Parts: sequence; structure tokens; C-alpha cells
Amino acid sequence: MISSIYEDTSTSEIDEVIDKANDSFFDFKNKSSKQRANFLYKIAQQLERIQSDLLETAQSETNLGMPRLETELIRTIDQLKEFARLAENNSWKDFTYEAEDINRDPIPKPAMFRNNVPLGPVAVIGACNFPFAISVVGTDTAGALAVGCPVIVKSHPGHRQTCELQGKAVKIAIKEAEMPNGCFALIHGENYEVARQLVAHPKICCVAFTGSLRGGKALAKVVSERQKPIPFHAEMGSLNPVFALPSALSDNSDSFAKGFINAINLFAGQMCTKPGALIILAESFNENFRKNLISAISSNECLPLLNKDVFQNYNHSVGTLKKRVRLIGKSQFLNETHPLKAHIQVFQITAKEFLQDEELQTESFGPSSLIVVAEDFMEMMEIAHHLEGSLTGTIHAGDKDQKETRELLPVLTSKVGRILWNGFPPGVIPGPATHHGGPWPSTTDSRFTSIGIQGYKRFVRPVCWQGFPESSGMS
Repeated sequence: MISSIYEDTSTSEIDEVIDKANDSFFDFKNKSSKQRANFLYKIAQQLERIQSDLLETAQSETNLGMPRLETELIRTIDQLKEFARLAENNSWKDFTYEAEDINRDPIPKPAMFRNNVPLGPVAVIGACNFPFAISVVGTDTAGALAVGCPVIVKSHPGHRQTCELQGKAVKIAIKEAEMPNGCFALIHGENYEVARQLVAHPKICCVAFTGSLRGGKALAKVVSERQKPIPFHAEMGSLNPVFALPSALSDNSDSFAKGFINAINLFAGQMCTKPGALIILAESFNENFRKNLISAISSNECLPLLNKDVFQNYNHSVGTLKKRVRLIGKSQFLNETHPLKAHIQVFQITAKEFLQDEELQTESFGPSSLIVVAEDFMEMMEIAHHLEGSLTGTIHAGDKDQKETRELLPVLTSKVGRILWNGFPPGVIPGPATHHGGPWPSTTDSRFTSIGIQGYKRFVRPVCWQGFPESSGMS
């Protein structure tokens, strides 16, 4: 049995839970659609039953605040129910049938049908900033279980108790729904070796990771060096550029500045979709806009970061920025009751300086952002072409910006997984059209989403059945 005091899971225990997951695979995937749906509904019910304990524990471990945590937990429970419906209606199989044609010339065509099948045991490594929605029972776990993949989750060291509570809820649901015990396991690991052993294990068939670019690249290397490589779905760093064209700001400077700073400081900037750079023309970056920007910064309250490590990393990153670029504005503490509160800090840099410094394109986790000032639209387009992949990209444009928008939009489309029009990116609403993924380095495979009902596609593969009658039951 795995220790209940949240110590790092041992090598032998990791092997044990993965062996159990592998042994349970055929039994679990052969459960009826209604049985797997019932299992997911049972997990949701267990989370609802312990909701108060989950919220209190998560707040003590993350500083995210009750309103945010309550919303996230509701979203997570709703997603479990949505994936239960997916399991029940079998829509994830994406069944396609072609009838035989014995009179086809030059040769007869056999009957064929195509459908998705589950990959096998899945490893899930969740995020520090979403203790429910991208954690033990988040989209990856729910999607994998819905299609019949056993799941091994590695808890995040920043909220182990919250993870443990969720893991116990799943175990109760396993018993109530009469699922094989090996279809789910929770392991703990602050040491990198735990994650490395998990993704390198030959019986793991797929990995879903959410975290830093450094961590994702390290694990991607481990996966690529396996004797048998497997799908590795990682969501990592993202700059999430915002492009502001002149007429969008000419009569809208105040509200734009407020929206931009609010987006930077949402949950203390600890969002994977936080706008890390605003690209603006010099003609728009006038005294009036700067005044509105500084006013918006000063009117926002400083919020606490997740934990001491995040706080120290944020201060280090903005300290490095101060040595290289100009600080425009910095928020002040309204009170200093919390030791991990972070200043909002906004920096200014020229387009030429930005283009010459690759490190400025990397994500800064926390309430900071860069304003990149381009001398003209041609220089703005040069930045657009130069950017690496991001989860989101945003265009603010007015009626007089149509020509520029037509030029900018195709380039931005090639760089991101979600484009916003006259808005700001933090916050993702899960739904059928949701896509939370983007070109490298935001994710390792931009075709897949880590949020929303389409997330199950990470954990299936298509099989074509030839010559079988449609009534064979092989689907």
C-alpha cells in the first residue's frame, strides 16, 4: 500500500500500481458504457459530498481564494458529469461504416468500419495552479476513464492533501461502481525521479502533463528515449501575445488599460493564458495611454502567490527583467497581511530589443507583462512572424484597422490555438468548441486540447475493421 503521509512513492510501489493498471485494462475497457458512466457520476457525487473539506484544504495549500476554488470545483464536477455522458452515449468511438460493394470495378470492396479504441494505462501529471480542474480528477483523468483507460495520477507537491482527498473519493467510487481496483491510482513525488520513472515505465501507454517548459522538455526527452515511444501531451509555457491596433485604442484607451491589467493580475497572474506581452504601435503608446495604464496598475490589489517557491521564482524573474528593460508601473500593497503577495509589474521594451532577445518570449508566471512598442505596422508584423507558439493570441482592432487585421490574422492563426477578438485571454470555458492547446512550446501537440470534452482524443486511437459485418459487435 502507498503511504498515507504523502511521502514520495517508492520505486516498488510505482511498479505495483502500474502493473495493477495494466492488469485491469481489458476488464475496465470492456465495462459497458453505462457502467463507466456510472463510475464517473459516482466520482462527482463523492466530490460533492466532501466539497467543504476539499475547499478548505485547497485554500490552505494554494492561497487561491474561496471564490476561485468554489468555481473551479463546480467546473470539475460538471466536467466529470459531461464525460460520463460521453461514456454513456459512446460518441467518443466516432463510428464510421462503409458498406461492401461486390460489384466494384476493378476489384470488389469489402465492408469496413472505423472506430476509436482506448490506448491503455495513462499517466497524468497535474498543474500547480489548478488543484481540481487540472489535477487528480480533472479533464485528463475524466477523459481517460470515460474511454476505458486506467489512470495513474502523480499529485502536485504544492497541494498533496487536496490531491489525496480527491484520490480517496475516486477509490470510494470504484467500490460503489464495482470497477476494477487497478483502474485508478494516486502517487506522490516531489523528486523528479518519481515522474521520470512513471513516464518511462514500459506499461504506460500515454502521458498527460501540465507544467513548466523546463519540466515538460525533460519528460519529453525521457519519453522519446523509451524503447517504445508513446504519445506525450504536455501543456507548458505560453506568452499569449495581445496585438492592439490604433483605432481600437483611440477612443478606448481607459477601458483597454483596465482590461489588460485585470487580465495580468487575474489570480495573481498564475494563469497559463495570462497575456505576457502587449504589442502596440508607438503612435498608440502615448502619454494618455501610459497614464491610464499606471492608474489601472495602482487600482488593482496585490494578491498572494501559490506558495513560497512560486513567490521566489516570480521575484527572481521580475528582478532579472528590471536589469534589462524599463519598468513602467508597479502596484503597491494595500495591506501587508500576507507574506506571499506579489506586486503587479509592467515593463516596456522596443520591438527591436524584443526581437533580439529570445528569453523575453518565455512565460513569466505571476502578475507581470511586457509592453513591446513597434515603430510601425511593418515592425509589428515582424514580431508576429517571430513569435513562438502560444495557447492564445489576441487582436484588438477597430473599423479603421481592417487592412492591418487581414494581414495580421493569418500569421497569428499559425502561432496559437485560440484567437480572441477585442477581449483578453485568461479563463477558459470548457465546451465542445474549446481548444486549449497550441504550437510548440505551448504544447507538444497542437492538435489536442487539455480542457473541454474533446480532451478524450488524447487517449484513443482509430482502428479500421475490414470484412466484419456491421452486426459483428466488434465495435
